[in-house]
Amino acid sequence: MDAVPGRPCCTDITGFGFIGHALEMAKASGVGMMILSEKTPVFYEAMEYARMGLVPAGATANRTFYSCHVDTEPHVSPLLTDLLYDPQTSGGLLISLPAAEAEKLVASLRREGIPMRPS
Repeated sequence: MDAVPGRPCCTDITGFGFIGHALEMAKASGVGMMILSEKTPVFYEAMEYARMGLVPAGATANRTFYSCHVDTEPHVSPLLTDLLYDPQTSGGLLISLPAAEAEKLVASLRREGIPMRPS
């Protein structure tokens, strides 16, 4: 993160799921957040498990707790929504920084060989 000027915000996606962590970051920063479902990387296998109905109870608990603060567009797949509330982690990070700095961070991560989406 030294390559990014200013003070980016970063959290690992764990027990509160992607949506829970995103919401907490947004609230703490006094901003709103829009998640573009079509650009959200997802492991193929995770989607397959969700398709089979293998969604942990923690995802339901997260949805119950956070959904009153979330507007989901009708075109968003319910399976993707399940995954975004899922408390399990693959070690992913959610990083928030000024848009003008995003490309610099991506370039820095690529130089370091750090993957930024599921393979």
